[in-house]
Amino acid sequence: MRRLLLTTLLSSVCATSAMTAASVGSSTGTSGFNLTQSDLGPETLWLAKDDKSKKPKKEKKAKKDKPEKGKKAKGKGKPEKSDKAEKPKKGGKDDKPKKADKVDKPKKAEKAKKISKSKPADFEKRVDRFVQDRDETVERLLRTPAPEGRDMVKILSATALALAAPSLNIAEASEDEVITYRNCPPGLAKKDPPCVPPGLAKKGVTYEQWASYSDEELDELLVERREPYIEAEPLTERELLLLESNQIANLYGLDPAPQGHRYALIDGQPVLLTTEDYTALLRINELANVPVLGQEVTVAPTAALTQADLINLYRLPTLEEGYNYAVLNGQIVSLRDDAYETLQLIRVARAVL
Repeated sequence: MRRLLLTTLLSSVCATSAMTAASVGSSTGTSGFNLTQSDLGPETLWLAKDDKSKKPKKEKKAKKDKPEKGKKAKGKGKPEKSDKAEKPKKGGKDDKPKKADKVDKPKKAEKAKKISKSKPADFEKRVDRFVQDRDETVERLLRTPAPEGRDMVKILSATALALAAPSLNIAEASEDEVITYRNCPPGLAKKDPPCVPPGLAKKGVTYEQWASYSDEELDELLVERREPYIEAEPLTERELLLLESNQIANLYGLDPAPQGHRYALIDGQPVLLTTEDYTALLRINELANVPVLGQEVTVAPTAALTQADLINLYRLPTLEEGYNYAVLNGQIVSLRDDAYETLQLIRVARAVL
């Protein structure tokens, strides 16, 4: 009996499970087959809940990276500002564009630098010799003739000195002809370029440019060059010039110098000087070195001689580069290029014609 009841119970359970499975499988396909919650067992209810299709969650949009705190986001709704062009910095004078270099005109000269105030070697001995021997030396000078063809007394009495023209082939001219040109001092006649004062020659001035100077331009050049000598303090109270103005006038048969003027003598050429010219001449002479000549050697004050002539005739030592010989008021002196140039400019611009 018990076995029969168990068998019946098991059969009932199995049938119920089959029906439940069938109802679940057909519930989605057959619309006319309805089930209530009471018809479903606990297991069936759990399956139904789990089997409900869940709506797919919407994918969240990727969050935009937030800018880090403390830093402002660039370009929020505003176009990015273009980089401002850097303003040029204000510079000094050197930052300004330089003007194109002007070609130096031959007539314009660079202003001479201040001269050295140091005394030449043996300056005191020179002063002593000048004081002791001046009268005797001057007497000998006035009696000494110039070499043939080089005496400026005869040349000036025969013709007035002219200015050498740029077209003149000065290199081919004889020395006797060259000394007749006022703008070609004999001490510069054989230089390269010929006739050009050393300072201008170093700056590239050619003979043709130098020969193109007018009298007005020569005067302007001299005024520029003499300025530092006028401003310089004298090294001595004595005027260390052998020949005096009236003695030079007598040598050349000239009228006495006008009031406020004096004669001087540079390489055989008499010059008429203003007070400013004469002051510059005195300072140049003070800066000169004066070689000691042999007792049998006498200077011819009226002679116009080249550098080679001076060395050979008066037995002088050859000078180092940058120095030149000249004869100033009957005395041989050696000068540096800058002082020598100013001396020759006085000879050219103040020549007695």
